[in-house]
Amino acid sequence: MAPRTAQVYTAVAEAIKARIAAGEWGVGQRLPSINRLAQEFGVGTSSVREAVKALASLGIIRIEHGRGMFVVSRQLTPVTPYEHFQDVGTGSILALCEARRILEPELAAFAAERGSDAELQAIREQALAMERLAAAGEDFVGPDLQFHRQIALAAHNPVLARMMDGVNDLLLESRKITSAQPDMTQRAVRYHLLIADAICERNPLQARLLMLAHVNDAINSVLAWQAGMHQGATANQASVSAILLEQRSLAPSTYDSLRRD
Repeated sequence: MAPRTAQVYTAVAEAIKARIAAGEWGVGQRLPSINRLAQEFGVGTSSVREAVKALASLGIIRIEHGRGMFVVSRQLTPVTPYEHFQDVGTGSILALCEARRILEPELAAFAAERGSDAELQAIREQALAMERLAAAGEDFVGPDLQFHRQIALAAHNPVLARMMDGVNDLLLESRKITSAQPDMTQRAVRYHLLIADAICERNPLQARLLMLAHVNDAINSVLAWQAGMHQGATANQASVSAILLEQRSLAPSTYDSLRRD
């Protein structure tokens, strides 16, 4: 998934969320069509389609085939973890990964132990859908987010599931970073398939270890991105310093020239 594509659909998702929160579209109300939203936001229909898939995965809207898209929640809780992270920048994404490293391996283990056959099948279906979309070069944010949400539901721990819901907004932001890393898509797809297999085989130990490896891989991607940003900033500072040094070296000769004149 190209970084630019990720930026477009996340921007659209945030815009739709803002309008829902502002009350423009109330709970139970049908949203405008994909084409209408694309015209309003000035983007392609594919970006809007991925945005609404992501919002559906987060439980904000509901997509009913043949009927349209409907608002499920305005997400107007007084305080959410996302609000604490809004202005933190990249540090918030790393904090998200650390929170996931604590929560998700245990959720995967619980899902393997407690999930119903139908819930485990839904997890596998999301992993396979992600694999198909990735192989076709299409955006897979919908099944990606839904994969993790299905695992949280199959764990049958409402407290942990609610905690995951609290950081799901940041998962959208993290895609801007991790999707830009080389081979990250292929690794993420492979991890999802392996995790789904372990859960469906009701192997909690394997599910826990694979999910931990998956989240650690995401953390490594964020750290690599941070290192690249730091190197870029250092290079820019070096360029500015070189210019300043050149200007300073010219100053005395310029002053002498003025005196001679």
